[in-house]
Parts: sequence; C-alpha cells; structure tokens
Amino acid sequence: MIYGLFLNLIILNHKSFPFSRFTVEGISMLPTLKPGQDILCFKRQCVFFQPKVGDMVVIRKNGKEMVKRISKITKTGYFVEGDNKKESTDSRDFGPVSKLEIVGKVVYVR
Repeated sequence: MIYGLFLNLIILNHKSFPFSRFTVEGISMLPTLKPGQDILCFKRQCVFFQPKVGDMVVIRKNGKEMVKRISKITKTGYFVEGDNKKESTDSRDFGPVSKLEIVGKVVYVR
C-alpha cells in the first residue's frame, strides 16, 4: 500500500523520473492487457533501454500514446503490433516507428 502510494506520488509529480504510468485504453492488446489496466513504462530517454523483438512498448504516434509489441526490427525502424491483431491499429497501418517515437518499455502491469 505505502509502496504503491510512493510510486504514484513520484511518477505523477516528477516528469524527470525514469518511469511513467499509463492506463490501457482499447482492446488492441487483449488478452495480455485489458482496458483500464495500469502499466509502468521505463522511459526511452534512459540510456539502458534498447528495444528488441517481443518487448511491450508505449509509442507516441500522431500525438496519441499506444501500447504495442515490437514484432520486428527493420532498417527503417521498429514494426509494432497489438496482440489482438484483428482489433489493432499498428505498423500494418502506419508503418514502422522510429526510436524517437518509442516512449519506453512496459516493465510493470497492474
């Protein structure tokens, strides 16, 4: 309880903290993530994060943040897809994302 409160206070009040909290919206990551679930994301600005195939990441595309999984790495960027492929808007629609569009890696799901 105290640990969760502490994390919330740090994450909500300090933008320079290396973690960000997001709430899942939509069904593109079912069955792995459900709408309303909270996730913690290790921000890409930290030098220790190198995206790899299989990583669940938060991306920012056209001003919108989305949770996707890296399915392959190409010369032009990272190909990301939702686990629920029938209901996901992802790289099959908008193409690969650059490393700059990756907000960070999902490290905790609540």
